[in-house]
Amino acid sequence: MSSALEKAGVRTWLPSRPAVQACLDKALFHRLLTDHNIPTPASWLPSEIDEVPDGVALVVKPRRGQGSKNVLFCSTREQARLLCELVPDPIVQIKLEGREFTADCVVDRDGRASAVLRYRLLTKGGLSMVGETFHDHRAYDRVIETLQTLKASGLCCVQGFLVDGGGDRVVITEMNARIAGGFLLAEAAGADLVGQTLAGLWQRRIDHDRLTYRPGVQLTKATTTLAITETARLGAISSTGHIGVADGSWKE
Repeated sequence: MSSALEKAGVRTWLPSRPAVQACLDKALFHRLLTDHNIPTPASWLPSEIDEVPDGVALVVKPRRGQGSKNVLFCSTREQARLLCELVPDPIVQIKLEGREFTADCVVDRDGRASAVLRYRLLTKGGLSMVGETFHDHRAYDRVIETLQTLKASGLCCVQGFLVDGGGDRVVITEMNARIAGGFLLAEAAGADLVGQTLAGLWQRRIDHDRLTYRPGVQLTKATTTLAITETARLGAISSTGHIGVADGSWKE
């Protein structure tokens, strides 16, 4: 729709079509990162389940899903094969153990990127509900590599894990070509995400010095459920045995 929007006078700052496709397709994302030696969870399509090694925890999820919908966990190839019958357009991945994080990122039109790292301490429905900013040069460098590999542009976010144990410590799980739900934490820690994105939208220079941030800033979201009920029409019983009703009258 970019051409139509431009004719209507609407400014856009969008990544390329291949970048968006890589964000939406977990199999394509895995292939691109693997080709560029960026650690990402081992992944298999349903036709490749026989290649899954023994003794590893697995997650079966939609290849093009979002919001943690239809995400199921298992521990054997046989279980994964069965879950692939239940999950729409599935992909099977190694289940990671460690600290999950999100990086809120802005990539200018020259390809220079800045990122704000924050732990996802508690998630609900795929959204970060409790988070804390942190610094880790290895995670930061890995995020920048991912942005460069996918040729990201504008405001976006990258997710990954600081993995427990040996091997690659920083593993990237996905990138989204949009603002992250928890971006307010990055703003609270001092990063001018919105302001610099607006500057880029108007093709002005992005000031990466204003995208620095403080570690140790925490944010907690609260979800509130309002229950609306209708009280019973028959309310109180008087001392004489009469019943008070909603219109204020009394009946036997």
